[in-house]
Amino acid sequence: MIEELTEQQALEMATTSGQAIAIYAYTPLCGTCKMGRRMLEITLPLLPEHTVYALNVNFAPTFVQAYEISSIPCLIVFEAWREKTPRFLYRMESVPRILEHIRSAIA
Repeated sequence: MIEELTEQQALEMATTSGQAIAIYAYTPLCGTCKMGRRMLEITLPLLPEHTVYALNVNFAPTFVQAYEISSIPCLIVFEAWREKTPRFLYRMESVPRILEHIRSAIA
C-alpha cells in the first residue's frame, strides 16, 4: 500500500528512528513519475509487511531542500535507526532494482 504524506508528516518520519521507511517523491503531472509509481506498486506484494509512502514535492519545498532532491521521481529509503544517510534512487529502471533498493535499508 502506498500512503500519501504531507510535508510535515514526511519530515517527522524522516527524522524519527525505529522503523525503516521508503518515501516516493513525485509530481502528479510527470509521466515518468507515473511509470515509477506503477513499478513501485508491483513491488509491494513482495514487501507485505512494509508501507511505502508517497510525497507530492509540489507541496513539500522544505523536504526537497532538506534532502537535496535533485530530480523526480525519487525513491528515498531511510534505514531504521537513521544512523546512515538516506539512500536515493532516481532511475526507476526495473521492479527488481526498486525492490533491491528498498530491501537494502530494511534488511
